[in-house]
This record gives sequence, C-alpha cells and structure tokens, in this order.
Amino acid sequence: MKISTICKWGMMMGFVASLGACSSTIASDDDDDADSSSSSVSSSASGDTSCKSVKASLAAPTNFSVKKENDSTWTLSWDYSRDESRAETGFEIESLDLEASSPEWETEGTTKAEVTIYKLKGAKKAGKYYRVFATDKCGYSKESNRLQITSDGNSVVDSDSTAESSASTIPTDLAITRIAPSIWELSWNYADASDNPDRKFIIQTSKLKDFKWTGLKSPIDGNVRRYYIQGRDKIETYYRMAVVTSGDTSAFTEAIQLTPDIAYRDYMSLNVPVPSTKMTLSYITGIEADKDTSSEDKSYIEAVATYTITENFISKYIIESEYTDTAYYEARWFTSLENYNYYKGNCEGKTKSNKCDSCYWTETFPYQEPSISKRFSAYDDFADAAKKTTVFENCAAQYKYSAANHAKLYDPETDAAEWKSIIANEANMSLCLEHYLRGICGYYVQIRIVWKDKANGKGKGETDWSEWTQPFNLSDISGADNICSD
Repeated sequence: MKISTICKWGMMMGFVASLGACSSTIASDDDDDADSSSSSVSSSASGDTSCKSVKASLAAPTNFSVKKENDSTWTLSWDYSRDESRAETGFEIESLDLEASSPEWETEGTTKAEVTIYKLKGAKKAGKYYRVFATDKCGYSKESNRLQITSDGNSVVDSDSTAESSASTIPTDLAITRIAPSIWELSWNYADASDNPDRKFIIQTSKLKDFKWTGLKSPIDGNVRRYYIQGRDKIETYYRMAVVTSGDTSAFTEAIQLTPDIAYRDYMSLNVPVPSTKMTLSYITGIEADKDTSSEDKSYIEAVATYTITENFISKYIIESEYTDTAYYEARWFTSLENYNYYKGNCEGKTKSNKCDSCYWTETFPYQEPSISKRFSAYDDFADAAKKTTVFENCAAQYKYSAANHAKLYDPETDAAEWKSIIANEANMSLCLEHYLRGICGYYVQIRIVWKDKANGKGKGETDWSEWTQPFNLSDISGADNICSD
C-alpha cells in the first residue's frame, strides 16, 4: 500500500493496532453501497442496568473471509459458534480506510442474528481493511481476524490479526450413515486422541449451504466421535463441525448434506426376502360312507398355500437396535396381476374370495415365525353371509347330497334310476367343492420387510420398507396342479 507522508504512516499504524475504536456511522462512499439490514448496536451499554449482571462474553466470529464476485462486488462470510448463555443479536462489519485524511474504523454494515454472510458492493470498497464483531444490547465481542481487499479487487489476511484461532486441527472424515428409517449417525475422526477435558466439538446446521448456520444447543464431549440425527425433517440439512480447545475454535470442516440417498449400513439394509413355497391339499372321505378310500370318488375339501422366508431374514442388528420400534413381514395379496396397482376401491369383505379382480390387501406376520399361508376350506362360511352356512353345507343342499345314500351304490336292491341320481349328486357335490377351492389358484402374493423406528420416542418414528418380492401366483406352486389345472 502506498503511503505518501510520514504523518499518515504513523496514523495508519496507530489505527491498525487499535482494537477498540468503533463508530456507529455507516460508511457511504458509493451510491451502490452494500446492503445493510439494521442500524448499528450502540457501543455503550451503560444505560442498561441488566447488562451489569452479564458475566459471559460474546463469542467472537472466526474464519472471516472474502470472495470476489466481480470488480465491485464481494461476499464477506464468517463462522460463528453461539454461546447460548449469551446469544448474539446481530453482527457488525467495520472498515478502515488508511488513505483517508483521518483514518478510523467505521461501520460498513450489519446483519441479523445467525446471518453470517454480507454482500459488499461498490468500487471504492477496494483498498480497505475489514473486520466483523458479534453484537448484543450489552456490547461487542472481540473482533474477528482482519482482512484487506486490495486495489486489484483480491484479498489478503492482515498479518496483524489477533483473534485468529490457535486450534488449527479440525475434525476429519465427516460422514453420515443411515441406521434406521429416520435416524442417521454423523461420525468423524480427530487426530489428537488424548483425553483433553478442555476440548469440545461443535456442530452447526443449515438448510442452505453457507448461509444462516445454527449451532446445537450443547457442544459434544471431546472423546466422542458420533452424533445421532433423528427425524425426516432433517433431510436436505447441511452439517459441519469445528473443535474448541481451551476457548479457541478451529476452522469448520467442509459441509456435508443429509440426503434421502444415504444408504443403510450393510448389515442393517432391508434386503428383499426370499420365500420357499408349498401347496397342501386335503381330501374328504365323508362322501364315501363305505370308507372305500381306494375308489376314485375322493373330493378336495381344503387347499393351503404356504410361503416361508428362507433367505434375507430381518437382520438381528435391526431387531436388537435401540432405535427399532417394530420389525415384521408384510404380505400383499391380490387377484389380478395386470390391474391391482390401479384399483382405488374398497376391498372390505372381499379378502376371502376371488370376487375382487383388481383390489389387494395386506397381512402382517412376525419375523420370529417367518411363514404365511393362504387357506381355502370347504368349511369356510358361504359367500352369501345371509344364509349362515358353510360352503360344504351349501353344496350339499344345492345338489341334494347325503352321505347315507352312498351305501346304496353298493346295494344290489338299488334301482338304476336312484343309483344314477346318487352318482350324479355326489359328482356335482365334489365339483362344487372343487370349484370353491379353485379360488386359491387366482391369487398372487408379494412379501416385504417392514421396519419402524422410534425416532424422538416410541410410537413417534418413521417406517421404511424393503422392495416387494416378485409376484408369486399360487397356481404355480408344486402340488397345485390337482385343483388348478384345467
């Protein structure tokens, strides 16, 4: 910087060294001056008696820096770790022009609490020194480091700055991992492994990167290397860290963002379950009054399709996690592979029949017993509930079936017409039962894992799911051909 006289050089050195000279006058050397949001806080709080009892000092801004936007616009920014026992109400940026006839620090502009960025505009801003203070109604913090915007529009840090932090080592390897549906672990490393009781970690968050950073209410103990983030409202939030050692604050880490794409730890991932299948058929012998089970007149009375999870069980790490509320399997049943995803109607009353072509319904089963079945029985309630009868009884009434008549088929005294009638009734009875049981053949099923956490308390968490399995058609199960084939 060019200094023209010995007198001006002496004035420059005196004012650069001075830390206490503050003015409430807002500088306005350009018509396109910087944006300011409020007037300066008074440097004297002697008129406020409540300030006499304040013991905590305002925390000082750190890492004051400047970014050149163009030849007449710069962005000033700084870090700030709020002390909740004495929170700032705003920040004041001051400038010093050593080329002025009477150089002194003047108010350049102000920002509100938590706003740690300021737009500086005007070609005449180059060449000046700048610093920032935190303010409240009781006064000022210590100054930040000072910097100069040089005549070419770039910036340099003033080597005379006295408030730069001596805590130069910052946390490293800042990372976020998902450990529950709406719980994430923020972890980091720190080079100094010693147990220093004067060391604390501070975490700041912001919804917009590099703007309005807010600190957690309490710092993290120096021997801790993780912090748990809870709640889906935290998605898209940025996080950064610094370390405070004996009152000195380090620079902050680069910010990282919590996004929906952050994956679970490998051993807590929600893998798609893999089921095995089985179809069981039961027969009725009540039609055969003579107990002649070797004859070909058996009738099916029950069909059971069973799916048992054999691979990709719910992880024990999920079950045993202190953040897990519930974990279980869920099955989705439907009767139309083509249309079920588009059905918007009510499936009530249709879950035990194949009357619904497009709807679907879900059914849960526990991870401890990872097996679920779909059962059709001749002794199910008849579809017409008003008749209050079973399928078996309805078929018997419809076709005049009587088990006692079966013996007449082996009685030589039975005339031909009655014999044919009994045979026809028994055949129709068997077909009636089989027609009902065939309803199971039209069903499809998918299975998935459901996991609910207890972020912010039990019953207050969020739910996540694995992908559904592929749709399984019950008629494809080995053993289903006897009733499902045409």
